Amino acid sequence: MNKTIKTRIEESIHVKTLLLNNPSLILQIENLANAIQKTLAKNGKVIFAGNGGSFADSMHLSTEFVSRFQEERQALAAIALGTNNCNLTAIGNDYTFDDVFAREIMALGKQEDVFVGISTSGNSENVIRAVRIANNMDMKVYCLTGETGGLLKNQAECMCVPSKITARIQEAHILMGHIICELVEQTFVKSTEE
Repeated sequence: MNKTIKTRIEESIHVKTLLLNNPSLILQIENLANAIQKTLAKNGKVIFAGNGGSFADSMHLSTEFVSRFQEERQALAAIALGTNNCNLTAIGNDYTFDDVFAREIMALGKQEDVFVGISTSGNSENVIRAVRIANNMDMKVYCLTGETGGLLKNQAECMCVPSKITARIQEAHILMGHIICELVEQTFVKSTEE
């Protein structure tokens, strides 16, 4: 048991070291933080979507914006798709589960918004369909994925975590998300102090 614990910690550190030493990925994180900051400053919102653990990450990150991350500041507009069970079940029943996020993007999304799709494989059909709709609406579209980027790689700016292990990818996604929240929050704390 002790060996497994140490091995998993080492694996997590290894993936994060790869992130640390990837200048293009660090630039992508910075670019997403800048895009979100500009969107929020213009009264747009951040829209997250994902399945399973990525759904939990979507809710977690949207909450960091709406409530706060580390600093006291104004509430920032962010939502996670799929959190309204009535929408989820109605769309799943009337259309297909693959359409649940796309329909919500159609209803709630605006051109000035940023959409962040989260999929460890990059192949989640409901995230792919939401990305297509967001692109058609001229939204800024980013995705957090695993190593290959999957099918999403050619449809959005993908931040591909250099791992094929779902748990390690998810750990890196939440690290990246927290960094983005901190960078965005810093700009709003500064603007309220001035």
